[in-house]
Amino acid sequence: MRALLEKTANPPRPRIFACVDEQGICRAFRQSAHAPGPASWHEVNEQRLVWLGAPLPESAFTSR
Repeated sequence: MRALLEKTANPPRPRIFACVDEQGICRAFRQSAHAPGPASWHEVNEQRLVWLGAPLPESAFTSR
């Protein structure tokens, strides 16, 4: 019972992914527990709306 309560009390945080085109421009963000299918999605540390339509800084990418 205790294990069940711990799982429901602290659900995992959704991961943040950015869709980056061939030129390195951020086109979209997505939050999900699992990585989206296509290879153009990359996990990032945070999502900032000012990054849309611009290249992502190297510091944005996670080290996973």
